[in-house]
Amino acid sequence: MFYMVYKYIDIVGTSRNGIDDSIRNAVEEAAKTVKNLQWGELGRVTVRIEEGKILEFQSEVRLGFKIEHG
Repeated sequence: MFYMVYKYIDIVGTSRNGIDDSIRNAVEEAAKTVKNLQWGELGRVTVRIEEGKILEFQSEVRLGFKIEHG
C-alpha cells in the first residue's frame, strides 16, 4: 500500500527589505533543518514601525513537508 503523510509548521520570517525577502528568509532558514519541504502558504504580514517608518517586515509562513517512512 502506498501512502504519504505530511506535516506543517508555522514560522515567521523577517526582513528590512520587504515582504518577498521575509518569505524567502523563512523558507531558506527552515530548509536548513527541515527535510522534504513541499509547499508554503503565506499567512499574516505585519510590520514593525518606529517614528512613522517601517523598520521590518514580518511574514507568517506555513510550510508543509513530507514525512519519511521508516
